[in-house]
Amino acid sequence: MKKIPFLRLLVISLLGFALTFSSNVQDPPLMTFKVRQLAPDLPNTALGILGFIGLLVAMVVQPIVGVFSDRARTKLGRRLPFIIGGAVLIAASLFLLAAAPVLWVLLLGVILIQFSSNILQGPWQALIPDLVPAGQRGQASSLKAVMDILALVLGGMAAGMILGESGVARWGADAVYVAAAAPTAVFFVFVVLTAIWAREREGATSEEVASRSIGEALRRTFYVNFRERPVFGWWFANRILFWGAFIAINSFLINYLVDVIGMSEAGAQGFYGRLKVILGGALMILALAAGWVSDRFGRKPVVLTAGLVAFAGAALFLFVRDQTMLTVAGAIVGMGVGTFITASWALATDIVPGEEAARYLGIANIATCIGSGMARLLGGVLIDPINRALGSSSSGYLLLYALAALAFLVSALTILPLPKKT
Repeated sequence: MKKIPFLRLLVISLLGFALTFSSNVQDPPLMTFKVRQLAPDLPNTALGILGFIGLLVAMVVQPIVGVFSDRARTKLGRRLPFIIGGAVLIAASLFLLAAAPVLWVLLLGVILIQFSSNILQGPWQALIPDLVPAGQRGQASSLKAVMDILALVLGGMAAGMILGESGVARWGADAVYVAAAAPTAVFFVFVVLTAIWAREREGATSEEVASRSIGEALRRTFYVNFRERPVFGWWFANRILFWGAFIAINSFLINYLVDVIGMSEAGAQGFYGRLKVILGGALMILALAAGWVSDRFGRKPVVLTAGLVAFAGAALFLFVRDQTMLTVAGAIVGMGVGTFITASWALATDIVPGEEAARYLGIANIATCIGSGMARLLGGVLIDPINRALGSSSSGYLLLYALAALAFLVSALTILPLPKKT
Protein backbone atom coordinates (compact mmCIF):
# COMPACT_ATOMS: atom_id res chain seq x y z
CA MET A 1 0.00 0.00 0.00
CA LYS A 2 1.44 3.38 -1.07
CA LYS A 3 1.87 6.25 1.35
CA ILE A 4 -1.01 8.69 1.35
CA PRO A 5 -0.76 12.50 1.56
CA PHE A 6 -0.90 14.25 4.92
CA LEU A 7 -4.10 16.08 3.95
CA ARG A 8 -5.94 12.80 3.38
CA LEU A 9 -4.64 11.48 6.70
CA LEU A 10 -6.07 14.59 8.32
CA VAL A 11 -9.48 14.21 6.66
CA ILE A 12 -9.64 10.54 7.73
CA SER A 13 -9.26 11.75 11.32
CA LEU A 14 -11.94 14.46 11.25
CA LEU A 15 -14.86 12.32 12.35
CA GLY A 16 -12.87 11.53 15.49
CA PHE A 17 -13.12 15.24 16.29
CA ALA A 18 -16.89 15.20 15.75
CA LEU A 19 -17.44 12.12 17.93
CA THR A 20 -15.25 13.37 20.77
CA PHE A 21 -16.65 16.91 20.58
CA SER A 22 -20.17 15.49 20.83
CA SER A 23 -19.34 13.15 23.71
CA ASN A 24 -17.56 15.91 25.66
CA VAL A 25 -20.50 18.27 25.33
CA GLN A 26 -22.87 15.46 26.29
CA ASP A 27 -20.85 13.82 29.08
CA PRO A 28 -20.35 15.06 31.71
CA PRO A 29 -21.56 18.69 31.12
CA LEU A 30 -24.99 18.21 29.52
CA MET A 31 -25.70 14.97 31.40
CA THR A 32 -24.70 16.51 34.73
CA PHE A 33 -26.87 19.56 33.99
CA LYS A 34 -29.91 17.35 33.25
CA VAL A 35 -29.33 14.90 36.11
CA ARG A 36 -29.01 17.66 38.70
CA GLN A 37 -32.40 18.92 37.45
CA LEU A 38 -34.16 15.55 37.32
CA ALA A 39 -32.50 13.65 40.21
CA PRO A 40 -31.13 16.31 42.58
CA ASP A 41 -30.98 13.98 45.60
CA LEU A 42 -28.86 11.25 43.94
CA PRO A 43 -27.04 12.94 41.05
CA ASN A 44 -23.98 10.63 41.02
CA THR A 45 -26.09 7.46 41.25
CA ALA A 46 -28.31 8.57 38.37
CA LEU A 47 -25.33 9.74 36.29
CA GLY A 48 -23.45 6.49 36.84
CA ILE A 49 -26.36 4.14 36.12
CA LEU A 50 -27.47 6.05 33.00
CA GLY A 51 -23.94 5.97 31.64
CA PHE A 52 -23.57 2.26 32.42
CA ILE A 53 -26.79 1.32 30.61
CA GLY A 54 -25.78 3.38 27.59
CA LEU A 55 -22.43 1.61 27.37
CA LEU A 56 -24.10 -1.81 27.45
CA VAL A 57 -25.77 -0.72 24.22
CA ALA A 58 -22.44 0.42 22.75
CA MET A 59 -20.80 -2.93 23.53
CA VAL A 60 -23.38 -4.80 21.47
CA VAL A 61 -23.98 -2.39 18.58
CA GLN A 62 -20.51 -1.61 17.29
CA PRO A 63 -19.26 -5.17 16.57
CA ILE A 64 -22.57 -6.10 14.89
CA VAL A 65 -22.44 -2.99 12.72
CA GLY A 66 -18.82 -3.91 11.97
CA VAL A 67 -19.93 -7.28 10.57
CA PHE A 68 -22.32 -5.62 8.13
CA SER A 69 -19.86 -2.84 7.25
CA ASP A 70 -17.05 -5.33 6.48
CA ARG A 71 -19.41 -7.19 4.12
CA ALA A 72 -21.09 -4.17 2.49
CA ARG A 73 -20.83 -3.66 -1.27
CA THR A 74 -22.33 -0.30 -2.19
CA LYS A 75 -21.52 2.57 -4.54
CA LEU A 76 -20.62 4.55 -1.42
CA GLY A 77 -18.22 1.86 -0.22
CA ARG A 78 -18.26 -0.26 2.93
CA ARG A 79 -18.12 2.54 5.49
CA LEU A 80 -19.85 5.71 4.28
CA PRO A 81 -23.52 4.54 4.43
CA PHE A 82 -23.11 3.74 8.13
CA ILE A 83 -21.28 7.01 8.77
CA ILE A 84 -24.07 9.10 7.22
CA GLY A 85 -26.88 7.19 8.95
CA GLY A 86 -25.13 7.29 12.32
CA ALA A 87 -24.56 11.06 12.13
CA VAL A 88 -28.25 11.76 11.41
CA LEU A 89 -29.33 9.61 14.37
CA ILE A 90 -26.78 11.25 16.68
CA ALA A 91 -28.28 14.67 15.98
CA ALA A 92 -31.81 13.45 16.78
CA SER A 93 -30.57 11.73 19.96
CA LEU A 94 -28.83 14.86 21.25
CA PHE A 95 -32.01 16.93 20.99
CA LEU A 96 -34.03 14.19 22.72
CA LEU A 97 -31.46 14.22 25.52
CA ALA A 98 -31.70 18.00 25.85
CA ALA A 99 -35.52 17.97 25.87
CA ALA A 100 -35.93 15.11 28.39
CA PRO A 101 -38.51 16.16 31.03
CA VAL A 102 -38.11 13.05 33.22
CA LEU A 103 -35.42 10.44 33.91
CA TRP A 104 -36.86 7.67 31.71
CA VAL A 105 -36.79 9.98 28.67
CA LEU A 106 -33.22 10.95 29.56
CA LEU A 107 -32.39 7.22 29.66
CA LEU A 108 -33.99 6.77 26.23
CA GLY A 109 -31.83 9.62 24.91
CA VAL A 110 -28.69 8.01 26.37
CA ILE A 111 -29.53 4.64 24.77
CA LEU A 112 -30.23 6.22 21.38
CA ILE A 113 -27.08 8.33 21.37
CA GLN A 114 -24.95 5.28 22.17
CA PHE A 115 -26.76 3.28 19.49
CA SER A 116 -26.25 5.95 16.83
CA SER A 117 -22.67 6.86 17.83
CA ASN A 118 -21.60 3.26 17.47
CA ILE A 119 -23.27 2.87 14.08
CA LEU A 120 -20.89 5.62 12.93
CA GLN A 121 -17.81 4.89 15.02
CA GLY A 122 -16.95 1.31 14.03
CA PRO A 123 -17.01 1.86 10.24
CA TRP A 124 -15.19 5.20 10.59
CA GLN A 125 -12.42 3.64 12.72
CA ALA A 126 -11.90 0.99 10.05
CA LEU A 127 -10.87 3.69 7.55
CA ILE A 128 -7.36 3.70 9.09
CA PRO A 129 -6.56 0.02 8.40
CA ASP A 130 -8.54 0.30 5.12
CA LEU A 131 -6.64 3.26 3.72
CA VAL A 132 -3.41 3.84 5.67
CA PRO A 133 -0.24 1.76 5.14
CA ALA A 134 1.32 0.22 8.26
CA GLY A 135 4.25 2.66 8.26
CA GLN A 136 1.91 5.64 8.56
CA ARG A 137 -0.50 4.27 11.17
CA GLY A 138 1.38 5.83 14.06
CA GLN A 139 1.10 9.19 12.28
CA ALA A 140 -2.58 8.54 11.53
CA SER A 141 -3.21 7.58 15.15
CA SER A 142 -1.40 10.75 16.23
CA LEU A 143 -3.75 12.83 14.10
CA LYS A 144 -6.72 10.91 15.50
CA ALA A 145 -5.40 11.62 19.01
CA VAL A 146 -4.92 15.31 18.18
CA MET A 147 -8.50 15.45 16.90
CA ASP A 148 -9.68 13.72 20.09
CA ILE A 149 -7.75 16.12 22.32
CA LEU A 150 -8.73 19.21 20.36
CA ALA A 151 -12.36 18.10 20.48
CA LEU A 152 -12.08 17.33 24.19
CA VAL A 153 -10.79 20.87 24.75
CA LEU A 154 -13.27 22.62 22.47
CA GLY A 155 -16.17 20.41 23.58
CA GLY A 156 -15.45 21.15 27.22
CA MET A 157 -14.97 24.85 26.46
CA ALA A 158 -18.19 25.04 24.43
CA ALA A 159 -20.17 23.23 27.12
CA GLY A 160 -18.68 25.50 29.79
CA MET A 161 -19.63 28.61 27.82
CA ILE A 162 -23.13 27.35 27.04
CA LEU A 163 -24.05 25.73 30.36
CA GLY A 164 -21.92 27.95 32.62
CA GLU A 165 -22.98 31.21 34.25
CA SER A 166 -22.74 33.40 31.13
CA GLY A 167 -24.48 30.86 28.87
CA VAL A 168 -27.37 30.21 31.24
CA ALA A 169 -27.77 33.97 31.73
CA ARG A 170 -27.91 34.45 27.95
CA TRP A 171 -30.02 31.47 26.83
CA GLY A 172 -31.82 30.44 30.01
CA ALA A 173 -33.73 27.16 29.61
CA ASP A 174 -32.73 26.99 25.93
CA ALA A 175 -29.05 26.51 26.85
CA VAL A 176 -29.47 22.72 26.65
CA TYR A 177 -30.71 23.00 23.05
CA VAL A 178 -27.76 25.19 22.11
CA ALA A 179 -25.51 22.51 23.64
CA ALA A 180 -27.18 19.89 21.43
CA ALA A 181 -26.95 22.06 18.29
CA ALA A 182 -23.18 22.60 18.46
CA PRO A 183 -22.16 18.94 17.86
CA THR A 184 -24.88 18.56 15.23
CA ALA A 185 -23.31 21.33 13.13
CA VAL A 186 -19.85 19.79 13.50
CA PHE A 187 -21.09 16.36 12.35
CA PHE A 188 -22.74 17.86 9.25
CA VAL A 189 -19.53 19.56 8.08
CA PHE A 190 -17.18 16.66 8.78
CA VAL A 191 -19.37 13.93 7.29
CA VAL A 192 -19.44 15.92 4.05
CA LEU A 193 -15.63 16.26 4.07
CA THR A 194 -15.24 12.52 4.77
CA ALA A 195 -17.60 11.63 1.93
CA ILE A 196 -15.59 13.74 -0.52
CA TRP A 197 -11.97 12.98 0.46
CA ALA A 198 -11.81 9.91 2.73
CA ARG A 199 -13.89 7.22 1.02
CA GLU A 200 -12.39 3.79 0.43
CA ARG A 201 -12.70 2.29 -3.00
CA GLU A 202 -15.90 0.64 -4.20
CA GLY A 203 -16.01 -3.14 -3.88
CA ALA A 204 -13.22 -3.38 -1.29
CA THR A 205 -14.85 -6.27 0.59
CA SER A 206 -12.54 -9.24 1.17
CA GLU A 207 -13.67 -12.37 -0.72
CA GLU A 208 -13.01 -14.45 2.41
CA VAL A 209 -15.33 -12.25 4.46
CA ALA A 210 -17.95 -11.88 1.71
CA SER A 211 -18.13 -15.67 1.21
CA ARG A 212 -19.53 -16.22 4.72
CA SER A 213 -23.28 -16.21 5.20
CA ILE A 214 -24.86 -13.47 7.32
CA GLY A 215 -25.73 -16.06 9.96
CA GLU A 216 -22.16 -17.35 10.12
CA ALA A 217 -20.79 -13.81 10.26
CA LEU A 218 -23.14 -12.83 13.08
CA ARG A 219 -22.29 -15.96 15.06
CA ARG A 220 -18.65 -14.86 14.89
CA THR A 221 -19.42 -11.23 15.76
CA PHE A 222 -17.91 -11.28 19.24
CA TYR A 223 -15.43 -14.13 18.71
CA VAL A 224 -11.70 -13.66 19.22
CA ASN A 225 -9.26 -16.50 19.89
CA PHE A 226 -7.03 -14.82 22.46
CA ARG A 227 -4.63 -17.79 22.44
CA GLU A 228 -3.92 -17.15 18.77
CA ARG A 229 -3.87 -13.38 19.34
CA PRO A 230 -2.28 -12.90 22.80
CA VAL A 231 -1.18 -9.34 22.01
CA PHE A 232 -4.79 -8.40 21.37
CA GLY A 233 -5.72 -9.96 24.73
CA TRP A 234 -3.16 -7.90 26.67
CA TRP A 235 -4.16 -4.79 24.72
CA PHE A 236 -7.79 -5.49 25.65
CA ALA A 237 -7.00 -5.73 29.39
CA ASN A 238 -4.83 -2.61 29.28
CA ARG A 239 -7.58 -0.64 27.54
CA ILE A 240 -10.24 -1.64 30.08
CA LEU A 241 -8.12 -0.56 33.04
CA PHE A 242 -6.69 2.67 31.63
CA TRP A 243 -9.87 3.98 30.07
CA GLY A 244 -11.97 3.00 33.08
CA ALA A 245 -9.64 4.96 35.37
CA PHE A 246 -9.82 8.05 33.15
CA ILE A 247 -13.62 7.92 32.89
CA ALA A 248 -13.97 7.48 36.66
CA ILE A 249 -12.10 10.75 37.21
CA ASN A 250 -13.68 12.67 34.33
CA SER A 251 -17.35 11.64 34.62
CA PHE A 252 -17.82 12.79 38.20
CA LEU A 253 -15.45 15.75 38.13
CA ILE A 254 -18.10 18.48 37.92
CA ASN A 255 -20.01 17.01 40.86
CA TYR A 256 -16.66 16.65 42.69
CA LEU A 257 -15.97 20.34 42.18
CA VAL A 258 -19.42 21.19 43.59
CA ASP A 259 -19.52 18.76 46.53
CA VAL A 260 -15.86 18.58 47.58
CA ILE A 261 -14.31 21.86 46.46
CA GLY A 262 -17.44 23.90 47.17
CA MET A 263 -17.99 25.59 43.80
CA SER A 264 -21.41 26.54 42.49
CA GLU A 265 -22.74 24.32 39.69
CA ALA A 266 -22.28 27.05 37.07
CA GLY A 267 -18.83 27.83 38.48
CA ALA A 268 -17.86 24.16 38.24
CA GLN A 269 -19.08 23.97 34.63
CA GLY A 270 -16.96 27.02 33.80
CA PHE A 271 -13.84 25.70 35.59
CA TYR A 272 -14.23 22.35 33.83
CA GLY A 273 -14.31 24.12 30.46
CA ARG A 274 -11.29 26.31 31.32
CA LEU A 275 -9.33 23.27 32.52
CA LYS A 276 -9.85 21.59 29.16
CA VAL A 277 -8.61 24.68 27.31
CA ILE A 278 -5.46 25.03 29.46
CA LEU A 279 -4.47 21.41 28.88
CA GLY A 280 -5.32 21.19 25.20
CA GLY A 281 -2.29 22.68 23.46
CA ALA A 282 0.25 20.72 25.49
CA LEU A 283 -1.66 17.48 25.04
CA MET A 284 -1.83 17.85 21.25
CA ILE A 285 1.93 18.31 21.06
CA LEU A 286 2.38 15.28 23.31
CA ALA A 287 0.04 13.16 21.20
CA LEU A 288 1.96 14.00 18.00
CA ALA A 289 5.25 13.19 19.73
CA ALA A 290 3.84 9.89 21.01
CA GLY A 291 2.90 8.84 17.46
CA TRP A 292 6.38 9.67 16.16
CA VAL A 293 8.05 7.80 19.03
CA SER A 294 5.78 4.76 18.72
CA ASP A 295 6.43 4.49 14.95
CA ARG A 296 10.19 4.37 15.60
CA PHE A 297 10.59 2.63 18.95
CA GLY A 298 7.42 0.56 19.26
CA ARG A 299 4.04 0.93 20.93
CA LYS A 300 4.84 -0.99 24.15
CA PRO A 301 7.15 1.52 25.92
CA VAL A 302 4.85 4.44 25.07
CA VAL A 303 1.70 2.74 26.42
CA LEU A 304 3.61 1.65 29.54
CA THR A 305 4.80 5.21 30.20
CA ALA A 306 1.27 6.56 29.70
CA GLY A 307 -0.06 4.34 32.49
CA LEU A 308 2.64 5.37 34.95
CA VAL A 309 2.26 9.10 34.25
CA ALA A 310 -1.54 8.94 34.61
CA PHE A 311 -1.13 7.04 37.90
CA ALA A 312 1.02 9.87 39.28
CA GLY A 313 -1.59 12.49 38.37
CA ALA A 314 -4.51 10.47 39.76
CA ALA A 315 -2.64 9.92 43.04
CA LEU A 316 -2.10 13.68 43.35
CA PHE A 317 -5.86 14.24 42.93
CA LEU A 318 -6.40 12.48 46.27
CA PHE A 319 -4.52 15.15 48.22
CA VAL A 320 -5.17 18.54 46.57
CA ARG A 321 -8.12 20.90 47.07
CA ASP A 322 -7.28 24.29 45.53
CA GLN A 323 -7.89 25.10 41.88
CA THR A 324 -4.21 25.57 40.98
CA MET A 325 -3.16 22.13 42.22
CA LEU A 326 -6.26 20.53 40.71
CA THR A 327 -5.13 21.94 37.38
CA VAL A 328 -1.64 20.49 37.91
CA ALA A 329 -3.05 17.06 38.80
CA GLY A 330 -5.35 17.22 35.78
CA ALA A 331 -2.40 18.17 33.57
CA ILE A 332 -0.41 15.12 34.68
CA VAL A 333 -3.36 12.78 34.09
CA GLY A 334 -3.88 14.51 30.74
CA MET A 335 -0.26 13.91 29.74
CA GLY A 336 -0.79 10.21 30.30
CA VAL A 337 -4.11 10.24 28.44
CA GLY A 338 -2.69 12.16 25.47
CA THR A 339 0.17 9.67 25.14
CA PHE A 340 -2.14 6.68 25.60
CA ILE A 341 -4.72 7.76 23.00
CA THR A 342 -2.10 7.75 20.25
CA ALA A 343 -0.03 4.69 21.10
CA SER A 344 -2.91 2.44 22.16
CA TRP A 345 -4.88 3.01 18.97
CA ALA A 346 -1.79 2.66 16.77
CA LEU A 347 -1.20 -0.72 18.42
CA ALA A 348 -4.83 -1.73 17.84
CA THR A 349 -4.68 -0.90 14.11
CA ASP A 350 -1.44 -2.90 13.86
CA ILE A 351 -2.85 -6.09 15.38
CA VAL A 352 -6.36 -6.34 13.88
CA PRO A 353 -6.75 -8.33 10.64
CA GLY A 354 -7.36 -5.97 7.73
CA GLU A 355 -10.14 -8.04 6.16
CA GLU A 356 -12.25 -7.74 9.33
CA ALA A 357 -11.01 -4.42 10.62
CA ALA A 358 -14.43 -2.97 11.50
CA ARG A 359 -15.48 -6.11 13.41
CA TYR A 360 -12.23 -6.33 15.35
CA LEU A 361 -12.16 -2.62 16.13
CA GLY A 362 -15.77 -2.99 17.27
CA ILE A 363 -14.60 -5.72 19.64
CA ALA A 364 -11.75 -3.43 20.69
CA ASN A 365 -14.39 -0.85 21.52
CA ILE A 366 -15.91 -3.35 23.96
CA ALA A 367 -12.79 -2.88 26.09
CA THR A 368 -13.40 0.87 26.10
CA CYS A 369 -17.06 0.28 26.97
CA ILE A 370 -16.28 -2.17 29.78
CA GLY A 371 -13.83 0.27 31.33
CA SER A 372 -16.21 3.20 30.93
CA GLY A 373 -19.21 1.22 32.13
CA MET A 374 -17.47 -0.14 35.23
CA ALA A 375 -16.23 3.36 36.10
CA ARG A 376 -19.71 4.86 35.82
CA LEU A 377 -21.33 1.99 37.71
CA LEU A 378 -18.76 2.17 40.51
CA GLY A 379 -19.23 5.92 40.78
CA GLY A 380 -22.99 5.46 40.83
CA VAL A 381 -23.03 2.84 43.57
CA LEU A 382 -20.14 4.21 45.66
CA ILE A 383 -20.17 8.01 45.82
CA ASP A 384 -23.66 8.94 47.04
CA PRO A 385 -24.20 5.89 49.34
CA ILE A 386 -20.78 6.23 51.00
CA ASN A 387 -21.16 9.98 51.43
CA ARG A 388 -24.57 9.46 53.05
CA ALA A 389 -23.39 6.59 55.28
CA LEU A 390 -20.42 8.57 56.56
CA GLY A 391 -22.11 11.97 56.62
CA SER A 392 -19.39 13.24 54.29
CA SER A 393 -19.35 15.16 51.05
CA SER A 394 -15.97 13.77 49.93
CA SER A 395 -15.37 10.16 51.10
CA GLY A 396 -17.15 8.48 48.18
CA TYR A 397 -15.28 10.59 45.63
CA LEU A 398 -11.91 9.88 47.26
CA LEU A 399 -12.54 6.12 47.25
CA LEU A 400 -13.44 6.17 43.56
CA TYR A 401 -10.39 8.29 42.68
CA ALA A 402 -8.12 5.95 44.70
CA LEU A 403 -9.45 3.00 42.70
CA ALA A 404 -8.83 4.96 39.50
CA ALA A 405 -5.20 5.59 40.47
CA LEU A 406 -4.75 1.87 41.18
CA ALA A 407 -6.28 0.96 37.81
CA PHE A 408 -3.81 3.27 35.99
CA LEU A 409 -0.93 1.49 37.74
CA VAL A 410 -2.21 -2.01 36.96
CA SER A 411 -2.82 -1.00 33.33
CA ALA A 412 0.91 -0.30 33.00
CA LEU A 413 1.69 -3.77 34.37
CA THR A 414 -0.58 -5.49 31.84
CA ILE A 415 1.50 -4.16 28.97
CA LEU A 416 4.71 -5.81 30.22
CA PRO A 417 4.00 -9.28 28.67
CA LEU A 418 3.93 -7.82 25.13
CA PRO A 419 6.92 -8.68 22.89
CA LYS A 420 9.72 -6.11 22.99
CA LYS A 421 9.28 -5.16 19.34
CA THR A 422 5.54 -4.48 19.68
